[in-house]
Amino acid sequence: MQTSTDFSCILCGENSLPSIVQHSVKGDRHGVLQVVRCRNCGHFQLNPPMYSIDYYNEDEQVNFVVHDYGTPIEKIVEHSWIDAKRRLKRFQQRGIALEQISSAEPLRILDIGGGYGFFGSEVKRQYPNFDVKVLEPSSKRAEMGQKYLSEAGESHPVPDFVTELLNEDFVAKYQGTYDIVTMWHVLEHVPNPIPFLGLACQLVKPNTGLVCVEVPNGDDELMSLSPAFRDRNYMIEHISYFNRHSLETVARQADSQAKINLYGYQRYGIFNYFHWIHFNKPQGANPDLLEGEDRWWLEATWRAAREQALTSDALFMIMEKS
Repeated sequence: MQTSTDFSCILCGENSLPSIVQHSVKGDRHGVLQVVRCRNCGHFQLNPPMYSIDYYNEDEQVNFVVHDYGTPIEKIVEHSWIDAKRRLKRFQQRGIALEQISSAEPLRILDIGGGYGFFGSEVKRQYPNFDVKVLEPSSKRAEMGQKYLSEAGESHPVPDFVTELLNEDFVAKYQGTYDIVTMWHVLEHVPNPIPFLGLACQLVKPNTGLVCVEVPNGDDELMSLSPAFRDRNYMIEHISYFNRHSLETVARQADSQAKINLYGYQRYGIFNYFHWIHFNKPQGANPDLLEGEDRWWLEATWRAAREQALTSDALFMIMEKS
């Protein structure tokens, strides 16, 4: 039986017995993981908060989507390119003019946990003079990314991959040298989100640097509309399940001086939404991912309402150094 000594909240350190949110977790072959809610700060997390680099070296996250959802690797790659383009476009949508930032000297961007490097490649494609690096702890993922991009041809330049961990040694070498640091669906994977984000904040230039973070939204309204989606949402690779309050808590503790702006962001389209609700299962081989433009007024209204209410499927946060 679980006791209070079995739990420690990764945000506030609370040790009292948490409330159980879900007894099982997708991908947990040994049945030892639960999703729990801290009774002190309300954070949702895996218990115990397990992390293994071997999981990523074996590309288990992608393999799970291929085998459990039925989504082919070709569709995953296609969606990765769509995501990369939309993410770069979001800078402009949120008032960040990359050309103006880089007017004096080439912009320096570090993509932490950049996986196969699709985002880094898209930045290099649109801004060839930018200094773009992908920090990826998994050497296998970095090698696979270089292979994908090389095979894609000259239209998809290969960014510089750095196969290291984000730790104090890395920060000591590059502190205050980057204009923008990005983390796209990375923070939910780490067992120490506050110090991890704090290290990322130290990498950007004082007074002008930006840290951009996107995470899945724990307050996604589909969680209450589709039991199967809720079950699928809790997975072995996601240690934290952030909502706006817990994400802001992490940011303020990571860098109390930074200005924080947090937005709702909808990645998947309205057909995916209705499919989960009506059929209570994933779309499978061809999930509906928004490609950047709403297809008609209904989708535009639906997406805007979810993003404004912060019940979208993702949250996007910009931390401005001051």
